[in-house]
Amino acid sequence: MSDSLVADNPELSRVELTVDGALAGILAYDVIGETVVLRHTVVKEEYGDHGWAAVLVRGALDILRMGNLRVWPACAMVRRVIAAEPEYLPLVADQDPEEAVEADRVAEAVEADRVAEAVEADRVSEVVERSTTTGA
Repeated sequence: MSDSLVADNPELSRVELTVDGALAGILAYDVIGETVVLRHTVVKEEYGDHGWAAVLVRGALDILRMGNLRVWPACAMVRRVIAAEPEYLPLVADQDPEEAVEADRVAEAVEADRVAEAVEADRVSEVVERSTTTGA
């Protein structure tokens, strides 16, 4: 049996799998707010077809569960592991955090437009008021 270790490498935004001391695979991620988006799982060819990708994903999910973090499974391998092992389902966020961020950006832009329109309306009112009081 091979000796394996799954560890977070936050400097590179990835979880790493080492097998017998050698890097065997990675699971790339991004943190958006309180959610970790699990992007892509890669296992070196020589470690393929031995279940190491599932070991990597389970290890990453266990690390995230200990940190009370939510996940968004953008990676197909992560989705397969979660589907096969429902104990990981409570980790899954209710919404894609990138869509939530985009919705927030749109709402902020709409509000900024409303403020700009209100400011412009006030300026127009001031000009009209000045012109009527000065007789211009």
